[in-house]
Amino acid sequence: MNDILRINAHLKYTEYLLNVFDNYPDEMTLGEIRKEFEEKFKTRHVLLNQNFGIYRLLPIILMKEVYKADNDKSEVANQIWVIRDSIAHNNFSIDEIGYHFKNNKGDFSLTFDEFTKFVHKVENDFYKEKLKPAEETC
Repeated sequence: MNDILRINAHLKYTEYLLNVFDNYPDEMTLGEIRKEFEEKFKTRHVLLNQNFGIYRLLPIILMKEVYKADNDKSEVANQIWVIRDSIAHNNFSIDEIGYHFKNNKGDFSLTFDEFTKFVHKVENDFYKEKLKPAEETC
């Protein structure tokens, strides 16, 4: 239940930030936005890394289908599979150290620093390797 509440809170924060982006005047400073956020939600979060990093996995979760179709058995493909299953079955956690993913075939953890590097590497490799043949045929 705590995971559901935490995820719901993150979605509320996202809605708030999108509303600010769409509707607030250009003259409003980040400090003013932060103060309003803290007052509205009675909290102060480090949003970009710890709490909102999980959103960075959405493209990777979709990449899993490409790896599956290619019958890719590489370490990265297996890690993506674990990430997808752990999120789909609510078997992941985030703590002060980083992210922890687990499915019936394995588990692994990433610190916040490792997570950012992992996401960038997976995305860059995927777009370079998996989409390359499509670009060359055009």
